[in-house]
Amino acid sequence: MAYVSGLSFGIISGVFSISNILADSAGPGTVGIHGDSQYYFITSAFLTMALVLLHTFWGIIFFDACERRRAGGVGLVVGSHLLTSGLTFLNPWYEASLGPIFILTLCTGLWAFSTAGGSFRNVLKCLSCKQEPEGQAMLCSARQVPLEG
Repeated sequence: MAYVSGLSFGIISGVFSISNILADSAGPGTVGIHGDSQYYFITSAFLTMALVLLHTFWGIIFFDACERRRAGGVGLVVGSHLLTSGLTFLNPWYEASLGPIFILTLCTGLWAFSTAGGSFRNVLKCLSCKQEPEGQAMLCSARQVPLEG
């Protein structure tokens, strides 16, 4: 449930962010005229990407922490959410928000990966591209590998 809700929150966050950016782009063309950043749209696109990933990671971590009754995990998710929101609301230079938010996204992604049961060993095993030995067939049931006889 944690993975599904995390992905759902991430997608919904992206839809709302994109709809707000599209509403700004359909306006009378005031972005960048009154001292705003000329990089508003490209920065908004990168922030939207980071927020989709962050909401996905936060959902995974939050629901896992709720299931395991870990208040520290819930508090860190809420705190990092407030930090990210504060960076986007209080910073008049959109470009300056990207660095800290991307660092937070990377750290939170690694945390969600380990929460989901991932390990560095599994990543190396996946990247090694080694195949299963020939001659053994796996069955699509709960049975074990058939004995050769």
